[in-house]
Amino acid sequence: SGTLNAYTSKEHSLRLWLDYNAGNDAQKKTLESKVVIEATQNEFTSLYKDPILHGADPVLNEELVPVKINNQGKVIKADLNNEWYSYEKREWANAVLLTEEGKKKDIDAGDEIDENDIESYFVWIPKYRYKLWDLGEYTTTSSITNKGDSTAIEIEFGLINTEDGKNKECTTPRESGGKGECQKEYWMTHPAFLAFDTNGLWVGKFETSKTSTETVQIKPNVTCWNNINIETMFNTSYDYQRELDSHMMKNTEWGAVAYLTQSIYGRCTVENEKTTCTEVSLNASAKTGYSSTNIPYTTNTSVASSTTNNYSGVYDMSGGVWEYMASAVTKVSNPTSKDEIIFLNSGLEANDIPSLNYVDLYATGTEIQYNRRILGDATGEMGPFGRSGEYYISSFFNDFAHFASTANPWPARGGRSANGANSGIFAFRLNTGVKDSTISFRVVLSPKSVS
Repeated sequence: SGTLNAYTSKEHSLRLWLDYNAGNDAQKKTLESKVVIEATQNEFTSLYKDPILHGADPVLNEELVPVKINNQGKVIKADLNNEWYSYEKREWANAVLLTEEGKKKDIDAGDEIDENDIESYFVWIPKYRYKLWDLGEYTTTSSITNKGDSTAIEIEFGLINTEDGKNKECTTPRESGGKGECQKEYWMTHPAFLAFDTNGLWVGKFETSKTSTETVQIKPNVTCWNNINIETMFNTSYDYQRELDSHMMKNTEWGAVAYLTQSIYGRCTVENEKTTCTEVSLNASAKTGYSSTNIPYTTNTSVASSTTNNYSGVYDMSGGVWEYMASAVTKVSNPTSKDEIIFLNSGLEANDIPSLNYVDLYATGTEIQYNRRILGDATGEMGPFGRSGEYYISSFFNDFAHFASTANPWPARGGRSANGANSGIFAFRLNTGVKDSTISFRVVLSPKSVS
């Protein structure tokens, strides 16, 4: 007997006792039994909801196990009836997928989950709208000035999409270079949440790594999965958790994490009317979850490399290795079809892409045309303003800002350890889509709401 919270399960073993003295007449008997489940309405309605999210709370299923991560990096199964995340406190919701062995164990709320029983970690990015501070409409960099590292992006969580005609709102333009009716100081729903019509996204907490059988795992303190082309990254991500709509991260989804990080719910604080935003520290290692060269995830100072500056955030978004995005430059100025993608060395073909929900399409052009950005993708809006060797650099933390082109149509994000200070959550560069030992990828889940 016991109690089941929503989206949880228990496994029981049934043992039949056969007495030593039983005769042959005990054979070929049928056991009849039943399991009685009594549903109680108030058990579901008492589930914890973060009031600041206005309904954009985490979407779970029987596979995703909600967890809290304590100050030592230990993973504790969350009690869904009590506060297990708070975005106002910069404590983002986390969940894990268990290994097959882990699934066999009876783990109750409050129990520590052994690291060996965890296959993958995910962090919830709730649906939100943000206030546009820059439309990224540039054809050159000559007139761009530094916006300053302490520009906190204004964010409001919620499920209602912004619309043209409402006071200081605009309908989200999701095309390359588009702005629709949007203007500076208008509120706009972030595009990452529109492709799958979800309450939010579960983002891989770390860069993707692999098991001994070359299947996905997302864990700390391991070497990321690199030196594979985009075709392998895309198909592996898509096939990983179909029931949770898993896929390879896109530029706009990276942008959703980056903007939340650059807000008062991430790395920005306001004190005495002064805003301070700290940069996500560099992972100077080849291992996931590290901060600097020799600070592993299990050392509590590793949180400097988290998007929240604590264990609840997303890691490896500055340094480690670059991450390819499921986003590509096309052959046309107004892309509308996956057939228009410049696939080049990616190995990917149009038939591999189930729908345009899984890719961001960019108009054809040269590297410095940042006005080809998609609003929300953390490229053109960041205002590239200078040079560092072969790269332009962003006005946010001097991160690399080198836009993809027809010759190098596949963007990568975050930088790598060797790039030093020019790596960062706002860094982006271009590549051909070829295998590269310095480029990995990230998995995103987009489960539908149960409401």
